[in-house]
Amino acid sequence: MPAPLPSRFVLAPLALGALALGLVACGDDDRPAESDAGSDDGGGSDAAAPDAGRSCACAPGAHQRLVYLMSDEGELWSWDPSSGEFAFVVGPVCGGATPYSMAVDERGLAWVLFVDSMALQTFDVNDPGPCELSPYVRRNPAFGLFGTSFVARSETDACSDLYVQTYDGEGPFEEGPGLGQLGVIDPISGELEALGVLDYDGGELTGTGDGRLFAFTGTDPVKLVELDRATGAELDVLPLDGIAKTNASAVAFYGGDVYVFTEAIPAECEGCLESECGDALPACRDDATCAEHLQCVLETASFTDACGGGLSVAMMECVPRCDACLRPSRARVSQVLRVDLDGDRSVERVVEAGPIRVVGAASSPCVPVGPI
Repeated sequence: MPAPLPSRFVLAPLALGALALGLVACGDDDRPAESDAGSDDGGGSDAAAPDAGRSCACAPGAHQRLVYLMSDEGELWSWDPSSGEFAFVVGPVCGGATPYSMAVDERGLAWVLFVDSMALQTFDVNDPGPCELSPYVRRNPAFGLFGTSFVARSETDACSDLYVQTYDGEGPFEEGPGLGQLGVIDPISGELEALGVLDYDGGELTGTGDGRLFAFTGTDPVKLVELDRATGAELDVLPLDGIAKTNASAVAFYGGDVYVFTEAIPAECEGCLESECGDALPACRDDATCAEHLQCVLETASFTDACGGGLSVAMMECVPRCDACLRPSRARVSQVLRVDLDGDRSVERVVEAGPIRVVGAASSPCVPVGPI
């Protein structure tokens, strides 16, 4: 079992409680009403209209310094990598439809792909208003659900395009020859161009202001893959040993690092295992097979032959007694891991448990490219 990742930012239970009380106490004056970005049947401001033209320059706004997150309940939150602070913005957005992925462009427009409609809708993260349909219309059946990210064309060209990675919608992400595709959507015309075949079905994308594109994708282990924006060819592959994709995940670039959002194992789980399993727990973790199966059970909250079947008899008996360890995926919140992309490529846990379960994350091409 890999050594535990070091922690930097930790939301203690008391802090989370205070955050929850703060959200309740804020009221309508401090927290935008749900209707601000809650429907797709009204007109929006010119700033939120994708066909209003592009200046190809970073518009003023918080999207130049924050990462934006979409919760599984369709709420928009922001996260500040410098302080580790989470903040509610608005939601649920677009009538409460189920979000799949999100990207933010240089103007501060969020582009959100929804599961049921497979449509991209937009709203301004700096001044949330009613959602607008994007100019994209699905015509290629291979591109139904997809991970998304805006990427600047180069460090001297601030115009960005929306890159997408396909997912067939069936079961976990997979890895194998020719399983997926990379495409790009013109944000003005909405036209999609298929760029190349990928060896990954499903992935979360993130891009930079100097023209780089990365995918959090693959299996056994999950990987951070730099892709050629023109062809989808793999330029670099960084295996992320010890990191599980989990049932909900997202990724965002910021300041020379890539931040990965995955479901956290509930904090109460470890104490329960120590109490219920006794000496069987350290014995399991000293055995590679048992440790691997235990980690799989804790990350997925499920028992199968392939995930849990390698536990010792004692562990098979004690783990089910710990309800916290088997808390369903949708009842969990996300942790945040930092990959030092432009440094030593180490991985560090910077938030042990945030306030929401993150299903989409986005940094605009305007966030810092170099270390902060």
